[in-house]
Amino acid sequence: MKEHFDSQRAHGVISDLAAMRRFPGTEGEARARAYLIEAGRKMGVPMREEQFTYSTRALKVYIPVASLCAASVCAAGSISYLYSSWFNLVTGALVLVAIYLSFKWSGGFEKSAGKGGPLESANLVGVVPGRESRGTVLLSAHYDAKSQVMPVVMRAGLFIVGALSAAVLGAALIVTGVLEAAGVDVRIVGLLFWISLLPTVVIFSQVFNFTGNRSPGALDNAAGEAVILEVARVLKESPLENLDVRVASFGCEEVGLTGSIKYLAAHTEELAEKPCFILNFDMPFSPSGRLMLNTAFEFPPRRTSAKLNGLARDAAQEMGFEIHGIYLPLGAAADHMPWTRSGFEATGFISTTTYVHSPRDTLERINREGLRRTGEVALAVVRALDKEFPLGTDP
Repeated sequence: MKEHFDSQRAHGVISDLAAMRRFPGTEGEARARAYLIEAGRKMGVPMREEQFTYSTRALKVYIPVASLCAASVCAAGSISYLYSSWFNLVTGALVLVAIYLSFKWSGGFEKSAGKGGPLESANLVGVVPGRESRGTVLLSAHYDAKSQVMPVVMRAGLFIVGALSAAVLGAALIVTGVLEAAGVDVRIVGLLFWISLLPTVVIFSQVFNFTGNRSPGALDNAAGEAVILEVARVLKESPLENLDVRVASFGCEEVGLTGSIKYLAAHTEELAEKPCFILNFDMPFSPSGRLMLNTAFEFPPRRTSAKLNGLARDAAQEMGFEIHGIYLPLGAAADHMPWTRSGFEATGFISTTTYVHSPRDTLERINREGLRRTGEVALAVVRALDKEFPLGTDP
């Protein structure tokens, strides 16, 4: 096998895509789609367009309204706390429920995406057939990009502070409600009331995290696209024996995982007939070149594929480095998550950084060693999966 992940070629893809502002519905997004189609044609992996309709309501309406509702519940809890009575039991329970639901916000994207909308976009899917088809490996990334007013670290920090302080408020309300119901007069001082407004202010501030089209999207997610294109090129030259490889460039990830959810809905029955493995690449390495896997998300934790995570870690260990796991309880969503919820073996190569979703996500910040490592690990995982189906056996 003369396979080689060409990190220089992959870096060129990042450079080309980063020159386009790719928010869904813009000229840049259409240019990126045309670019990927041409890239697939040149390497002999034609990209089929799968059109879908979408709306931006999940991003521009659902999240702000959800933040407003949660902030309103917390404000009601603070007022109830000021006029302490047994009713605090009710408001405290409502605050805790609101916080619990905030950990599930990414799941709300699926319902929104299923409804479609007035706008149009497309997924791009190419296939590298195995010599015998006993299953499928889906290599995915999203090609759109966005910017937001709040830096990622600020948004995540506000989310965490809001959730923790609201949980404390909810617990305090329940305790005072129980005491009041038992006949204990619970008096609070004015300072405690003002402190209790902290979750309201923090959560409400996220209503103003407006979205724009100012990010070059080099790491998020031209890097992911570069990885799956280069891996597809290598596999085209040296196909797998037993597994087909689908290369999926999903659209509209940044407005609610829409492309991934649409593709999942359209192909679930087909892909479930045989073993199917999903490797998603979204900011697939850190600015320092480290590789990380999303091992779980939401709260309580919903775990990604232990099988795929184990294969990736084994491959990295053989290459002399380590892949770390990362748990995302809140504040993030990625295209592999709907597949995990639907019972597929899926995982995501992700990273955490402060400059994505901003004009600072530029080509100059791409770590070439991280790019190389990601591609080599991806190839190793795909080859390892292929070896699990010896010739002449059924899946």
